[in-house]
Amino acid sequence: MGLTAIKVGAGWLSGSVGVLSEAVHSALDLMSAAVAYFTIREAGKKADTDHPFGHGKFETLSSLVESLLLVLAAGWILRESVQHLQHPEPIQHEALAMGVIGVSALASFVVYRQNSRAADLTDSSAIRVNALHYLADVLTSAGVFVALLAMKLTGWLWIDPLIGIAVAVYIVAVSWSQLRQSLSELLDTRLPEAEIQQIEGILATFEGKAHDLRTRKSGSTRHVDFHLEVCGDLTVTESHQICDQVEERILKDFPDTSVNIHVEPCDNHGPASCRTTCPVYQARRANKE
Repeated sequence: MGLTAIKVGAGWLSGSVGVLSEAVHSALDLMSAAVAYFTIREAGKKADTDHPFGHGKFETLSSLVESLLLVLAAGWILRESVQHLQHPEPIQHEALAMGVIGVSALASFVVYRQNSRAADLTDSSAIRVNALHYLADVLTSAGVFVALLAMKLTGWLWIDPLIGIAVAVYIVAVSWSQLRQSLSELLDTRLPEAEIQQIEGILATFEGKAHDLRTRKSGSTRHVDFHLEVCGDLTVTESHQICDQVEERILKDFPDTSVNIHVEPCDNHGPASCRTTCPVYQARRANKE
Protein backbone atom coordinates (compact mmCIF):
# COMPACT_ATOMS: atom_id res chain seq x y z
CA MET A 1 0.00 0.00 0.00
CA GLY A 2 2.84 2.36 0.87
CA LEU A 3 4.61 1.61 -2.41
CA THR A 4 1.42 2.29 -4.36
CA ALA A 5 1.03 5.67 -2.61
CA ILE A 6 4.64 6.54 -3.44
CA LYS A 7 4.02 5.64 -7.09
CA VAL A 8 0.94 7.87 -7.20
CA GLY A 9 2.96 10.73 -5.74
CA ALA A 10 5.85 10.18 -8.14
CA GLY A 11 3.47 9.96 -11.10
CA TRP A 12 1.69 13.18 -10.10
CA LEU A 13 4.94 15.10 -9.55
CA SER A 14 6.62 13.86 -12.72
CA GLY A 15 3.57 13.98 -14.98
CA SER A 16 4.65 10.67 -16.52
CA VAL A 17 1.85 8.54 -17.90
CA GLY A 18 4.13 5.54 -17.56
CA VAL A 19 4.58 6.09 -13.83
CA LEU A 20 0.87 6.81 -13.41
CA SER A 21 0.03 3.58 -15.22
CA GLU A 22 2.27 1.74 -12.79
CA ALA A 23 0.45 3.38 -9.87
CA VAL A 24 -2.89 2.20 -11.23
CA HIS A 25 -1.47 -1.26 -11.82
CA SER A 26 -0.16 -1.45 -8.25
CA ALA A 27 -3.53 -0.34 -6.87
CA LEU A 28 -5.14 -3.20 -8.78
CA ASP A 29 -2.54 -5.57 -7.33
CA LEU A 30 -3.69 -4.57 -3.85
CA MET A 31 -7.32 -5.13 -4.80
CA SER A 32 -6.41 -8.47 -6.35
CA ALA A 33 -4.60 -9.61 -3.21
CA ALA A 34 -7.53 -8.58 -1.01
CA VAL A 35 -10.07 -10.35 -3.23
CA ALA A 36 -7.89 -13.48 -3.40
CA TYR A 37 -7.50 -13.54 0.39
CA PHE A 38 -11.23 -13.57 1.07
CA THR A 39 -12.24 -15.84 -1.81
CA ILE A 40 -9.59 -18.46 -1.05
CA ARG A 41 -10.86 -18.62 2.52
CA GLU A 42 -14.39 -19.09 1.19
CA ALA A 43 -13.32 -21.63 -1.43
CA GLY A 44 -11.53 -23.67 1.23
CA LYS A 45 -14.73 -24.33 3.18
CA LYS A 46 -16.09 -27.86 3.16
CA ALA A 47 -19.17 -28.83 1.17
CA ASP A 48 -22.45 -28.07 2.91
CA THR A 49 -26.18 -28.37 2.27
CA ASP A 50 -26.31 -25.31 0.00
CA HIS A 51 -23.02 -26.16 -1.77
CA PRO A 52 -22.86 -29.96 -2.00
CA PHE A 53 -20.00 -29.80 -4.53
CA GLY A 54 -17.93 -27.46 -2.38
CA HIS A 55 -17.11 -23.76 -2.70
CA GLY A 56 -14.39 -23.93 -5.36
CA LYS A 57 -16.29 -21.73 -7.82
CA PHE A 58 -15.78 -18.78 -5.47
CA GLU A 59 -12.10 -18.97 -6.35
CA THR A 60 -12.82 -19.18 -10.07
CA LEU A 61 -15.14 -16.18 -9.84
CA SER A 62 -12.38 -14.28 -8.06
CA SER A 63 -9.97 -15.02 -10.91
CA LEU A 64 -12.53 -13.76 -13.42
CA VAL A 65 -13.07 -10.49 -11.53
CA GLU A 66 -9.33 -9.91 -11.16
CA SER A 67 -8.74 -10.52 -14.87
CA LEU A 68 -11.52 -8.06 -15.77
CA LEU A 69 -9.96 -5.46 -13.47
CA LEU A 70 -6.70 -5.84 -15.34
CA VAL A 71 -8.45 -5.29 -18.67
CA LEU A 72 -10.20 -2.15 -17.32
CA ALA A 73 -6.88 -0.81 -16.05
CA ALA A 74 -5.33 -1.43 -19.46
CA GLY A 75 -8.15 0.58 -21.06
CA TRP A 76 -7.54 3.55 -18.75
CA ILE A 77 -3.77 3.44 -19.36
CA LEU A 78 -4.34 3.29 -23.12
CA ARG A 79 -6.61 6.35 -23.02
CA GLU A 80 -4.13 8.37 -20.98
CA SER A 81 -1.25 7.31 -23.20
CA VAL A 82 -3.02 8.38 -26.39
CA GLN A 83 -3.80 11.77 -24.86
CA HIS A 84 -0.15 12.28 -23.86
CA LEU A 85 0.97 11.13 -27.29
CA GLN A 86 -1.21 13.81 -28.88
CA HIS A 87 -0.11 16.44 -26.36
CA PRO A 88 3.38 15.49 -25.11
CA GLU A 89 4.66 17.15 -21.94
CA PRO A 90 8.16 17.13 -20.40
CA ILE A 91 8.78 14.88 -17.42
CA GLN A 92 9.59 16.48 -14.05
CA HIS A 93 11.64 14.94 -11.22
CA GLU A 94 12.98 12.16 -13.45
CA ALA A 95 15.43 10.84 -10.83
CA LEU A 96 12.63 10.44 -8.27
CA ALA A 97 10.40 8.67 -10.78
CA MET A 98 13.17 6.28 -11.85
CA GLY A 99 14.09 5.47 -8.24
CA VAL A 100 10.47 4.69 -7.30
CA ILE A 101 9.97 2.50 -10.37
CA GLY A 102 13.22 0.61 -9.76
CA VAL A 103 12.30 -0.20 -6.14
CA SER A 104 8.80 -1.17 -7.28
CA ALA A 105 10.14 -3.66 -9.82
CA LEU A 106 12.33 -5.36 -7.20
CA ALA A 107 9.54 -5.56 -4.59
CA SER A 108 7.04 -6.89 -7.13
CA PHE A 109 9.47 -9.59 -8.24
CA VAL A 110 9.86 -10.86 -4.67
CA VAL A 111 6.07 -10.99 -4.19
CA TYR A 112 5.62 -12.66 -7.60
CA ARG A 113 8.01 -15.47 -6.67
CA GLN A 114 6.18 -16.08 -3.39
CA ASN A 115 2.77 -16.17 -5.07
CA SER A 116 4.02 -18.35 -7.91
CA ARG A 117 5.39 -20.98 -5.50
CA ALA A 118 2.15 -20.91 -3.51
CA ALA A 119 0.10 -21.37 -6.71
CA ASP A 120 2.21 -24.37 -7.74
CA LEU A 121 1.74 -25.98 -4.32
CA THR A 122 -2.02 -25.38 -4.09
CA ASP A 123 -3.04 -25.31 -7.78
CA SER A 124 -5.10 -22.24 -6.85
CA SER A 125 -6.32 -20.18 -9.80
CA ALA A 126 -6.86 -17.15 -7.55
CA ILE A 127 -3.26 -17.21 -6.30
CA ARG A 128 -1.99 -17.87 -9.81
CA VAL A 129 -3.75 -14.85 -11.29
CA ASN A 130 -2.51 -12.79 -8.34
CA ALA A 131 1.02 -13.90 -9.22
CA LEU A 132 0.37 -12.81 -12.82
CA HIS A 133 -0.55 -9.36 -11.52
CA TYR A 134 2.86 -9.02 -9.91
CA LEU A 135 4.72 -10.50 -12.88
CA ALA A 136 3.03 -7.93 -15.10
CA ASP A 137 4.05 -5.27 -12.56
CA VAL A 138 7.69 -6.37 -12.74
CA LEU A 139 7.83 -6.28 -16.54
CA THR A 140 5.91 -3.05 -16.93
CA SER A 141 8.01 -1.36 -14.23
CA ALA A 142 11.15 -2.40 -16.08
CA GLY A 143 9.70 -1.00 -19.30
CA VAL A 144 8.79 2.30 -17.67
CA PHE A 145 12.27 2.56 -16.12
CA VAL A 146 13.93 2.03 -19.53
CA ALA A 147 11.57 4.59 -21.08
CA LEU A 148 12.37 7.21 -18.45
CA LEU A 149 16.08 6.59 -18.92
CA ALA A 150 15.76 6.88 -22.70
CA MET A 151 13.80 10.13 -22.36
CA LYS A 152 16.45 11.56 -20.06
CA LEU A 153 19.18 10.70 -22.56
CA THR A 154 17.39 11.71 -25.76
CA GLY A 155 14.71 14.22 -24.78
CA TRP A 156 12.14 12.40 -26.91
CA LEU A 157 8.82 13.07 -25.16
CA TRP A 158 6.86 10.55 -27.22
CA ILE A 159 8.65 7.66 -25.52
CA ASP A 160 6.63 8.03 -22.29
CA PRO A 161 3.13 7.63 -23.82
CA LEU A 162 4.45 4.95 -26.17
CA ILE A 163 5.63 2.84 -23.25
CA GLY A 164 2.23 3.42 -21.63
CA ILE A 165 0.53 1.91 -24.70
CA ALA A 166 2.96 -1.04 -24.58
CA VAL A 167 2.12 -1.57 -20.90
CA ALA A 168 -1.61 -1.61 -21.70
CA VAL A 169 -1.18 -4.13 -24.52
CA TYR A 170 0.95 -6.37 -22.30
CA ILE A 171 -1.59 -6.30 -19.45
CA VAL A 172 -4.37 -7.38 -21.84
CA ALA A 173 -2.20 -10.20 -23.18
CA VAL A 174 -1.38 -11.44 -19.67
CA SER A 175 -4.98 -11.30 -18.44
CA TRP A 176 -6.59 -12.81 -21.57
CA SER A 177 -5.44 -16.39 -20.97
CA GLN A 178 -6.55 -16.27 -17.34
CA LEU A 179 -9.88 -14.77 -18.38
CA ARG A 180 -10.49 -17.66 -20.78
CA GLN A 181 -9.51 -20.23 -18.16
CA SER A 182 -11.83 -18.69 -15.56
CA LEU A 183 -14.75 -18.68 -18.00
CA SER A 184 -14.02 -22.30 -18.94
CA GLU A 185 -14.13 -23.37 -15.30
CA LEU A 186 -17.35 -21.46 -14.64
CA LEU A 187 -18.92 -23.14 -17.68
CA ASP A 188 -17.72 -26.59 -16.51
CA THR A 189 -15.45 -27.15 -19.49
CA ARG A 190 -13.64 -30.48 -19.25
CA LEU A 191 -10.07 -30.76 -18.00
CA PRO A 192 -7.16 -30.11 -20.41
CA GLU A 193 -6.56 -32.83 -23.00
CA ALA A 194 -3.25 -33.87 -21.42
CA GLU A 195 -4.98 -34.54 -18.09
CA ILE A 196 -7.83 -36.39 -19.82
CA GLN A 197 -5.33 -38.70 -21.53
CA GLN A 198 -3.52 -39.27 -18.24
CA ILE A 199 -6.76 -40.26 -16.49
CA GLU A 200 -7.75 -42.55 -19.39
CA GLY A 201 -4.33 -44.17 -19.17
CA ILE A 202 -4.90 -44.86 -15.48
CA LEU A 203 -8.32 -46.40 -16.13
CA ALA A 204 -6.89 -48.65 -18.84
CA THR A 205 -4.62 -50.36 -16.31
CA PHE A 206 -7.55 -51.71 -14.26
CA GLU A 207 -10.01 -54.54 -14.69
CA GLY A 208 -13.27 -53.60 -16.32
CA LYS A 209 -14.21 -51.13 -19.01
CA ALA A 210 -14.55 -47.42 -18.18
CA HIS A 211 -16.82 -45.21 -20.29
CA ASP A 212 -18.80 -41.95 -20.14
CA LEU A 213 -15.84 -40.14 -18.57
CA ARG A 214 -16.78 -36.63 -17.46
CA THR A 215 -14.42 -34.08 -15.93
CA ARG A 216 -14.48 -30.49 -14.76
CA LYS A 217 -12.65 -28.21 -12.36
CA SER A 218 -13.96 -26.04 -9.53
CA GLY A 219 -11.30 -23.82 -8.02
CA SER A 220 -8.37 -26.10 -7.22
CA THR A 221 -10.58 -29.23 -7.08
CA ARG A 222 -10.96 -31.54 -10.07
CA HIS A 223 -14.15 -33.55 -10.46
CA VAL A 224 -13.95 -36.88 -12.30
CA ASP A 225 -16.84 -39.28 -12.79
CA PHE A 226 -17.33 -42.27 -15.08
CA HIS A 227 -19.04 -45.64 -15.45
CA LEU A 228 -17.02 -48.78 -14.76
CA GLU A 229 -18.13 -52.17 -16.05
CA VAL A 230 -17.17 -55.07 -13.79
CA CYS A 231 -18.10 -58.73 -13.77
CA GLY A 232 -21.73 -59.20 -12.78
CA ASP A 233 -20.82 -62.19 -10.63
CA LEU A 234 -18.56 -60.14 -8.38
CA THR A 235 -19.93 -59.28 -4.98
CA VAL A 236 -20.69 -55.68 -3.99
CA THR A 237 -17.63 -55.78 -1.76
CA GLU A 238 -15.37 -56.97 -4.59
CA SER A 239 -16.72 -54.31 -6.96
CA HIS A 240 -16.21 -51.66 -4.30
CA GLN A 241 -12.62 -52.79 -3.80
CA ILE A 242 -11.94 -52.27 -7.51
CA CYS A 243 -13.43 -48.76 -7.31
CA ASP A 244 -11.25 -47.97 -4.27
CA GLN A 245 -8.15 -49.05 -6.17
CA VAL A 246 -9.06 -46.91 -9.19
CA GLU A 247 -9.81 -43.89 -7.01
CA GLU A 248 -6.57 -44.29 -5.08
CA ARG A 249 -4.58 -44.40 -8.31
CA ILE A 250 -6.25 -41.25 -9.69
CA LEU A 251 -5.66 -39.39 -6.42
CA LYS A 252 -2.00 -40.32 -6.57
CA ASP A 253 -1.58 -38.23 -9.75
CA PHE A 254 -4.29 -35.67 -8.97
CA PRO A 255 -4.42 -35.28 -5.16
CA ASP A 256 -7.24 -32.74 -4.87
CA THR A 257 -9.83 -34.64 -6.90
CA SER A 258 -13.39 -35.76 -6.28
CA VAL A 259 -13.89 -39.16 -7.95
CA ASN A 260 -17.37 -40.58 -8.55
CA ILE A 261 -17.67 -44.08 -10.06
CA HIS A 262 -20.90 -45.72 -11.27
CA VAL A 263 -20.53 -49.53 -11.33
CA GLU A 264 -22.27 -51.56 -14.04
CA PRO A 265 -22.28 -55.30 -14.91
CA CYS A 266 -20.12 -56.09 -17.92
CA ASP A 267 -21.53 -57.04 -21.34
CA ASN A 268 -20.56 -60.69 -20.79
CA HIS A 269 -23.02 -61.03 -17.93
CA GLY A 270 -26.19 -62.77 -19.04
CA PRO A 271 -27.88 -66.16 -19.08
CA ALA A 272 -24.50 -67.90 -18.99
CA SER A 273 -22.61 -67.51 -15.77
CA CYS A 274 -19.80 -64.93 -15.73
CA ARG A 275 -17.76 -67.59 -14.02
CA THR A 276 -17.29 -69.25 -17.42
CA THR A 277 -17.67 -66.41 -19.95
CA CYS A 278 -16.34 -63.20 -18.36
CA PRO A 279 -12.57 -62.61 -18.86
CA VAL A 280 -12.56 -59.97 -16.11
CA TYR A 281 -13.98 -62.42 -13.59
CA GLN A 282 -11.62 -65.18 -14.66
CA ALA A 283 -8.59 -62.90 -14.47
CA ARG A 284 -9.56 -61.73 -11.01
CA ARG A 285 -10.02 -65.28 -9.76
CA ALA A 286 -6.68 -66.29 -11.34
CA ASN A 287 -4.91 -63.44 -9.53
CA LYS A 288 -6.43 -64.52 -6.21
CA GLU A 289 -5.22 -68.08 -6.74
